[in-house]
Amino acid sequence: MRIYISTPVNGRSEATFDEKRKAAYRRSVMLRAYLLDEYKDAEVLTPFDAVPLDAKISEADAIGKCVALLLTCDTVLLDRGWNASDGCNLEYRAAKIYKLNIIDGNGQL
Repeated sequence: MRIYISTPVNGRSEATFDEKRKAAYRRSVMLRAYLLDEYKDAEVLTPFDAVPLDAKISEADAIGKCVALLLTCDTVLLDRGWNASDGCNLEYRAAKIYKLNIIDGNGQL
């Protein structure tokens, strides 16, 4: 199983974009550990595998790289608050179109 974690960045409450990205990174590290514990044989990928935390890249290029990585997976975990994030909504729609397994983390993680 190959799982992609879709976690909000812009929809976060932190004041600056840099703080939002760092918070999203910390959240993705925690979720990766959780999923690796739950699914022993899984490979777990995050947006930061597509676009490193220190990358200087436009939002459009970043989401393109994230969707491309997501499409190499068979499962996507939508992190809590995903439905308020444009990027997560795009990843959700791609997952639906390509019939990936979807784990909805709203209220669960």
